[in-house]
Amino acid sequence: KQWYQRRVRGPKGSRISAIRQQTTAMIKIGDDESVVDGKRKMVITGTMKEVMWAFNAVKRLIKEAEEEIRGPGVPGETPVGQPPISKMMESAQSVLPFTPSEDTSEEPVEKDITIPNKNVGQVLGRRAAIISEIRNTSNCKIIIEKDAEVVGEERKIKITGKPKDVHLAEYLISAVQMMPKDASYKLGLLH
Repeated sequence: KQWYQRRVRGPKGSRISAIRQQTTAMIKIGDDESVVDGKRKMVITGTMKEVMWAFNAVKRLIKEAEEEIRGPGVPGETPVGQPPISKMMESAQSVLPFTPSEDTSEEPVEKDITIPNKNVGQVLGRRAAIISEIRNTSNCKIIIEKDAEVVGEERKIKITGKPKDVHLAEYLISAVQMMPKDASYKLGLLH
Protein backbone atom coordinates (compact mmCIF):
# COMPACT_ATOMS: atom_id res chain seq x y z
CA LYS A 1 0.00 0.00 0.00
CA GLN A 2 2.77 2.48 0.91
CA TRP A 3 4.60 1.75 -2.37
CA TYR A 4 1.38 2.29 -4.30
CA GLN A 5 0.74 5.66 -2.64
CA ARG A 6 4.35 6.75 -3.23
CA ARG A 7 4.04 5.75 -6.90
CA VAL A 8 0.96 7.93 -7.34
CA ARG A 9 2.39 10.90 -5.42
CA GLY A 10 5.87 10.63 -6.92
CA PRO A 11 9.21 11.39 -5.22
CA LYS A 12 8.57 14.19 -2.70
CA GLY A 13 5.08 14.62 -4.20
CA SER A 14 6.51 15.53 -7.62
CA ARG A 15 3.81 13.81 -9.71
CA ILE A 16 0.93 15.49 -7.88
CA SER A 17 2.84 18.82 -7.92
CA ALA A 18 3.27 18.53 -11.69
CA ILE A 19 -0.48 17.96 -12.11
CA ARG A 20 -1.18 20.99 -9.90
CA GLN A 21 1.11 23.13 -12.07
CA GLN A 22 -0.23 21.84 -15.39
CA THR A 23 -3.89 22.17 -14.48
CA THR A 24 -3.78 25.00 -11.90
CA ALA A 25 -6.29 22.95 -9.87
CA MET A 26 -5.90 22.64 -6.11
CA ILE A 27 -5.28 19.02 -5.09
CA LYS A 28 -5.37 18.03 -1.43
CA ILE A 29 -4.50 14.49 -0.40
CA GLY A 30 -5.82 13.31 2.93
CA ASP A 31 -3.46 12.17 5.66
CA ASP A 32 -3.32 8.63 7.09
CA GLU A 33 -6.33 9.35 9.32
CA SER A 34 -8.52 9.96 6.25
CA VAL A 35 -8.00 6.38 5.00
CA VAL A 36 -11.22 4.33 5.12
CA ASP A 37 -11.31 0.74 3.84
CA GLY A 38 -7.86 1.19 2.31
CA LYS A 39 -8.90 4.28 0.34
CA ARG A 40 -7.39 7.73 0.84
CA LYS A 41 -9.47 10.87 0.38
CA MET A 42 -8.41 13.37 -2.29
CA VAL A 43 -10.10 16.72 -2.93
CA ILE A 44 -9.66 18.57 -6.25
CA THR A 45 -10.95 22.13 -6.59
CA GLY A 46 -10.91 24.67 -9.41
CA THR A 47 -12.89 25.43 -12.54
CA MET A 48 -14.71 22.53 -14.21
CA LYS A 49 -11.96 22.32 -16.85
CA GLU A 50 -9.18 22.33 -14.21
CA VAL A 51 -10.93 19.72 -12.06
CA MET A 52 -11.62 17.37 -15.01
CA TRP A 53 -8.06 17.72 -16.27
CA ALA A 54 -6.59 17.08 -12.80
CA PHE A 55 -9.01 14.22 -12.05
CA ASN A 56 -8.12 12.41 -15.27
CA ALA A 57 -4.39 12.97 -14.75
CA VAL A 58 -4.61 11.53 -11.21
CA LYS A 59 -6.72 8.65 -12.52
CA ARG A 60 -3.98 7.93 -15.10
CA LEU A 61 -1.34 7.88 -12.33
CA ILE A 62 -3.44 5.39 -10.36
CA LYS A 63 -3.91 3.21 -13.46
CA GLU A 64 -0.15 3.23 -14.13
CA ALA A 65 0.53 2.21 -10.52
CA GLU A 66 -2.03 -0.62 -10.79
CA GLU A 67 -0.44 -1.83 -14.04
CA GLU A 68 2.98 -1.90 -12.37
CA ILE A 69 1.54 -4.14 -9.66
CA ARG A 70 -0.55 -6.42 -11.94
CA GLY A 71 1.28 -5.94 -15.20
CA PRO A 72 -0.29 -4.37 -18.31
CA GLY A 73 -2.87 -6.04 -20.56
CA VAL A 74 -1.86 -7.92 -23.69
CA PRO A 75 0.72 -5.74 -25.48
CA GLY A 76 -0.56 -4.15 -28.68
CA GLU A 77 -4.15 -5.07 -27.94
CA THR A 78 -6.80 -2.35 -27.71
CA PRO A 79 -9.91 -3.24 -25.66
CA VAL A 80 -12.99 -3.95 -27.80
CA GLY A 81 -14.90 -0.77 -28.62
CA GLN A 82 -12.01 1.46 -27.61
CA PRO A 83 -10.16 3.68 -30.07
CA PRO A 84 -6.44 3.09 -30.54
CA ILE A 85 -4.36 4.87 -27.93
CA SER A 86 -2.44 7.79 -29.39
CA LYS A 87 -1.00 10.93 -27.86
CA MET A 88 -4.12 12.71 -29.09
CA MET A 89 -6.40 10.20 -27.33
CA GLU A 90 -4.32 10.22 -24.13
CA SER A 91 -4.42 14.01 -23.98
CA ALA A 92 -8.14 14.07 -24.75
CA GLN A 93 -8.86 11.61 -21.95
CA SER A 94 -6.86 13.76 -19.55
CA VAL A 95 -9.43 16.55 -20.00
CA LEU A 96 -12.63 14.66 -20.84
CA PRO A 97 -13.57 11.00 -20.17
CA PHE A 98 -14.33 8.94 -23.30
CA THR A 99 -17.39 6.72 -23.58
CA PRO A 100 -17.28 4.43 -26.63
CA SER A 101 -20.20 4.43 -29.05
CA GLU A 102 -22.50 1.43 -28.88
CA ASP A 103 -23.48 1.86 -32.54
CA THR A 104 -21.66 -0.87 -34.49
CA SER A 105 -23.24 -0.03 -37.83
CA GLU A 106 -20.84 0.08 -40.78
CA GLU A 107 -23.09 2.38 -42.83
CA PRO A 108 -21.56 5.87 -43.16
CA VAL A 109 -23.39 8.71 -41.44
CA GLU A 110 -23.09 12.49 -41.60
CA LYS A 111 -23.33 14.66 -38.49
CA ASP A 112 -23.33 18.43 -38.19
CA ILE A 113 -22.03 19.96 -34.98
CA THR A 114 -21.22 23.52 -33.98
CA ILE A 115 -18.40 24.97 -31.91
CA PRO A 116 -17.93 28.50 -30.63
CA ASN A 117 -16.24 30.49 -33.40
CA LYS A 118 -13.58 31.61 -30.91
CA ASN A 119 -12.44 27.95 -30.53
CA VAL A 120 -11.83 27.24 -34.22
CA GLY A 121 -8.10 27.96 -33.91
CA GLN A 122 -7.81 25.41 -31.13
CA VAL A 123 -9.64 22.76 -33.16
CA LEU A 124 -7.57 23.45 -36.27
CA GLY A 125 -4.25 23.75 -34.44
CA ARG A 126 -1.14 25.36 -35.81
CA ARG A 127 -0.76 24.50 -39.52
CA ALA A 128 -3.98 22.43 -39.20
CA ALA A 129 -2.06 19.83 -37.17
CA ILE A 130 -4.86 19.15 -34.67
CA ILE A 131 -7.69 18.69 -37.16
CA SER A 132 -5.43 16.49 -39.32
CA GLU A 133 -4.70 14.29 -36.30
CA ILE A 134 -8.43 14.10 -35.46
CA ARG A 135 -9.14 13.05 -39.06
CA ASN A 136 -6.42 10.38 -38.91
CA THR A 137 -7.40 9.08 -35.47
CA SER A 138 -11.13 8.92 -36.24
CA ASN A 139 -10.96 7.92 -39.94
CA CYS A 140 -13.58 10.60 -40.67
CA LYS A 141 -13.98 13.27 -43.28
CA ILE A 142 -14.29 16.55 -41.38
CA ILE A 143 -15.23 19.83 -43.05
CA ILE A 144 -15.06 23.07 -41.07
CA GLU A 145 -17.12 26.01 -42.24
CA LYS A 146 -14.95 28.73 -43.82
CA ASP A 147 -14.66 32.22 -42.29
CA ALA A 148 -16.74 33.78 -45.09
CA GLU A 149 -19.61 31.32 -44.43
CA VAL A 150 -19.84 31.90 -40.67
CA VAL A 151 -22.97 33.61 -39.38
CA GLY A 152 -23.03 34.58 -35.70
CA GLU A 153 -20.82 33.17 -32.96
CA GLU A 154 -21.02 29.49 -33.94
CA ARG A 155 -19.07 27.60 -36.61
CA LYS A 156 -20.49 24.48 -38.29
CA ILE A 157 -18.47 21.30 -38.64
CA LYS A 158 -19.63 18.38 -40.81
CA ILE A 159 -18.31 14.92 -39.82
CA THR A 160 -18.75 11.91 -42.13
CA GLY A 161 -17.84 8.30 -41.35
CA LYS A 162 -18.98 5.15 -39.57
CA PRO A 163 -21.11 5.97 -36.48
CA LYS A 164 -18.40 4.90 -34.00
CA ASP A 165 -15.81 6.98 -35.89
CA VAL A 166 -18.08 10.04 -36.02
CA HIS A 167 -18.64 9.65 -32.27
CA LEU A 168 -14.86 9.58 -31.73
CA ALA A 169 -14.28 12.64 -33.96
CA GLU A 170 -16.97 14.60 -32.12
CA TYR A 171 -15.40 13.59 -28.77
CA LEU A 172 -11.91 14.67 -29.90
CA ILE A 173 -13.23 18.01 -31.20
CA SER A 174 -14.86 18.62 -27.80
CA ALA A 175 -11.74 17.58 -25.90
CA VAL A 176 -9.24 19.70 -27.86
CA GLN A 177 -11.29 22.79 -26.99
CA MET A 178 -10.47 22.05 -23.34
CA MET A 179 -6.74 21.47 -23.90
CA PRO A 180 -4.03 24.11 -23.44
CA LYS A 181 -3.50 26.46 -26.39
CA ASP A 182 -0.13 24.87 -27.28
CA ALA A 183 -1.62 21.38 -27.75
CA SER A 184 -0.06 20.99 -31.23
CA TYR A 185 3.40 21.05 -29.65
CA LYS A 186 2.51 19.00 -26.56
CA LEU A 187 1.03 16.28 -28.74
CA GLY A 188 4.25 16.18 -30.78
CA LEU A 189 2.39 17.21 -33.94
CA LEU A 190 4.75 20.15 -34.47
CA HIS A 191 8.40 20.53 -33.52
